[in-house]
Amino acid sequence: MLRGWFGLRPSTRLVALQAVLGSTHDLFVGLGELRAREFLGHTVNRLAHSAAAASGLVARSDSSSLLVLFEQAEQALRTACLLREELRAWCLNVDAQFDLPIDVGLSSGTVLCRPPAFEGETLLRASTLAAAAHGGEILMDQGVLAALPPELAARVQRSVPPPGFAHVGTAWSFVYDDTSLPRAADPLWLNLRSPDGRIHLSFTPERPIRIGRDARSDVVIEHPAISRQHAVIIWRNGSYMLADMSRNGTWVRHQAASQPVLLHRAVCLLASTGSLNLGRRALAWRAPDLLFSVTPPPQFNAG
Repeated sequence: MLRGWFGLRPSTRLVALQAVLGSTHDLFVGLGELRAREFLGHTVNRLAHSAAAASGLVARSDSSSLLVLFEQAEQALRTACLLREELRAWCLNVDAQFDLPIDVGLSSGTVLCRPPAFEGETLLRASTLAAAAHGGEILMDQGVLAALPPELAARVQRSVPPPGFAHVGTAWSFVYDDTSLPRAADPLWLNLRSPDGRIHLSFTPERPIRIGRDARSDVVIEHPAISRQHAVIIWRNGSYMLADMSRNGTWVRHQAASQPVLLHRAVCLLASTGSLNLGRRALAWRAPDLLFSVTPPPQFNAG
């Protein structure tokens, strides 16, 4: 994780991942400008949360792109593949035939760490590689390739930059094979519990899970900072998604991430294990309101 260097040193060697959503013209034609912009905003937000859950530090984002920093090249490459899968599943909400490509550039090198700003040639090179990629391509420089484990390096091939990008020099393209990515064979269970043990519940994907002060909620938590209908968790396209609907927001911390992420009238993915702070900022001395874990269904013995 990035705790060791965040804010403490002026520079360090990291891997920069620049992701750019491409070919958005069809989206604007099909949905109209207002709905298309709203969809893109939610899309980048979802991808940012997925990258944070994969131990990345989201350094910058806008309506159609995302810059994430990683300590390891393998982390960055696997996250690039994860973002492709997340985007594909998310686009199913628009149309079964809709496919929005994401072009990715990966670069390894020195990054100037002056939070909240990050600078350096590594970031510029990652952005240039993402701009040179096309059709959902993942391009990387020699530094990233040299740091990959053999099984991933074997799936990389030399790429010829398109016209206008000769200055990129030698670039390498990852041969993406989505059949090699793990897929859940069965629907997963969502387990929610409070640190004090008063709440300990498990849910399956059949229906939404409502959280708030309202007595009719599936998970009732009493505190003035928590809204009556604070958040809802739904199962969509093989993942649990949390949607914040509250007045004060929800802080989501994944176990693999160094920092909690604030949701306010937004959506994020719940993966693996983590914690939720409802209506109040997640601080070191404040216990979370809920701990969550996403697990396979328990195996029951017939005997």
